[in-house]
This record gives sequence, C-alpha cells and structure tokens, in this order.
Amino acid sequence: MRRLSAVLVLTALALAGVAWANGITGSDAPSRIPVPAQIHAATVYDRTGAAVDVTRVTFNGEVFLYGTVGEGTATVPFERLAEARVEPTDDPKKRVVFGVLRDGTNVRLVVDDDLPCYGETSYGYYKIEVGKVARIVFRGAVPRP
Repeated sequence: MRRLSAVLVLTALALAGVAWANGITGSDAPSRIPVPAQIHAATVYDRTGAAVDVTRVTFNGEVFLYGTVGEGTATVPFERLAEARVEPTDDPKKRVVFGVLRDGTNVRLVVDDDLPCYGETSYGYYKIEVGKVARIVFRGAVPRP
C-alpha cells in the first residue's frame, strides 16, 4: 500500500511538471520558440496596428503557410510569399489568408484561428495567433549566424 502511494505521488509530480513545462499554468509568454529549418525575416502587424520585426518566423514551427483551398490543402513556402493579409470568415474558428506571392500571383487559404505564429525579435521571443494578425510582410531568407 505504501509503495502504491509513493508511485501515485511520483506520477502526480511528474504530470504536474509536464503541465508546467507545456505552459498550462496560465502564461502564454513564449519562453522558447521552434527552431526553423530556414531563417526568414518578416514584419507582423496585429489588429491593433502594432508592428513587430521578427526573424526565425514560423507558423507552428513550419517555414510555410498551410491551409485549405476548397476541398484540398495547400502549403506556400515563405520564400515564395511577399505578403499575407488575414481576414475573418463566417466561422469564428477560421481565418482566410490572402497571400501575395513574389511573382505577383495571389493565393487564398483558410487557416485555423489559433494557428500560432512565432518569431524572434531584437528583445526576445514573440508569439501571436493568426486570428490576432492583420498582415505579415515577408522580407526574405536570412543567412544563419
């Protein structure tokens, strides 16, 4: 019985540690961000008009924008994107992203409202959900330091 109690206590402590490390303790502040395969720079404009210059920009750790086009799915690599404008949809859990490619063509993707966008600023790490973004201007690839 004593052994079972000890195992249960240790399991509870381990689960609490995992929960704390994964950020369910109430803080959304990014203490780290995904390390992307390529480094891209961008300026993120939120719905309040604030502009944040970032490098190592990703969508959920990926260096491409992904979403649905009609009944299918598509990915657009950052090196092809010049700008992405985010607009609401009839579904509050979705956003439509109007992408302008570097060759001037346009693409329209529907993405999840809570898709995280990460980046590194001159003062620390940055995270914002797509639903809070107005637009992103992609400045291109950056050489690794």
